[in-house]
Amino acid sequence: MPYADTTDVRGLPLSGASAAAAERFETLIDDLYYYRLGVSDRLVALLQEFPEFVMGHVLMGYSLMSEGTLDAHPRAREYLLKAETLTANPRERLHQEALRAWLAQDLSARAAAWEQVLVDWPLDLLALRQHTGTLFWTGDKRHQAEVCVGVAGHWSPQTPGYGHFLSAHAFAMEEVGHYALAERYARAALALQPQDLWALHGLSHVLEMQGRIEEGIELLDEATGFLDNYNLFRGHLWWHLSLFRLSQGQFGEVLELFDRKVYPQSSTFYLDIQNGASLLARLEVQGIDVGLARWERLAQASLHTATQSTVWFTALHHVMALMRSGRLSAVQATLDYLGKAGANSTQAALAHQLARAGVAFYQDKPGEALELMLAVRQRHGELGASHLQQDLYDQLMVMAALQRGDLPRVRQLLKARLSTRIWDAASWQAFEERARRLDEVADQAAVRAALRWAAG
Repeated sequence: MPYADTTDVRGLPLSGASAAAAERFETLIDDLYYYRLGVSDRLVALLQEFPEFVMGHVLMGYSLMSEGTLDAHPRAREYLLKAETLTANPRERLHQEALRAWLAQDLSARAAAWEQVLVDWPLDLLALRQHTGTLFWTGDKRHQAEVCVGVAGHWSPQTPGYGHFLSAHAFAMEEVGHYALAERYARAALALQPQDLWALHGLSHVLEMQGRIEEGIELLDEATGFLDNYNLFRGHLWWHLSLFRLSQGQFGEVLELFDRKVYPQSSTFYLDIQNGASLLARLEVQGIDVGLARWERLAQASLHTATQSTVWFTALHHVMALMRSGRLSAVQATLDYLGKAGANSTQAALAHQLARAGVAFYQDKPGEALELMLAVRQRHGELGASHLQQDLYDQLMVMAALQRGDLPRVRQLLKARLSTRIWDAASWQAFEERARRLDEVADQAAVRAALRWAAG
């Protein structure tokens, strides 16, 4: 049945929804961006009751595409096709256009559709979070920040959902190095909702990038009492805590966190795989024997998803797990998949090259690994992910150069890596002092200390 003049809490019209459905939808949006459990099941129930609710179908399509696997595409397409049969307003048709472009892997058209939504309806929270979230995975950090800045004047503490805007704004500012602003927005979001995982995430990044390790541990230690009440994104916060402790050389505690919280069982969720593989790799860089059983746990997941993944940053992580567990045929299948996808996607082609570098690294061919990574070094960021996640590339390059005995290259890479830690005059002075000390690096112990930010 048709519903007239139904709007959400920010005044945006909704087609096919009653006032009660609009209220339930807002609760789902709230739960989605607070990473609460059971959102998908409640959305299915809402659509069963209101089958003509256009934005409900769109949200389900977005959620499926966010899984980052090819096998989710047919299900997402079903929701798009259903939405396209319904009466929709111009904003909702733009959302359908974004979902259609996503399915076609036309990332520019996807971004343009959400951009237009936000130009005309800057309080569209779903468009804001989807747009900034996907820009993160395409490496468009500056664009991500511009999107938040562009709508900021329309949001205020009186706007429903303001905390969700603040946490998105915080992370966008952090990724372009505006750490003071990022911290302010993250703490403002946490004042509204102390268990806002995205705000905790943004603040964790600020503390990491500024070397405020003790504060990071304190922040996340306080969160440990509630993290496990949330969905799989909680694993990424446990990963952050692990990295803070790794910086302090607490390797036993890090392994315990890996087993209990970061990757306790085989999970095909792309972020879990990224968290797990990168943490094990960083521990091995530090000379820690992590045991093949932990890599095997990851490999079991990669066997299912390495040739299904569309989050291209994950590719190297799949290859690491498969190489460390001796799954050479699966590695080749992954490379073949990336090579084929790379014919139509510059991101996939870049992922293919970095995956090949990973194979060479774990085959004890450091020269080949380093050559492959250096050839595209200035493009690594195109695969998305944070500076902290991308640091895995730098660690592998440094270790490859060290294995070759190329200390000048080791020092150069270590100094270049420091560039993400400069944000003001004081940090520039610290960079200069640290860079001078790096010119004296001459052994494996010093390199390992530098890689965990322990040198200076």
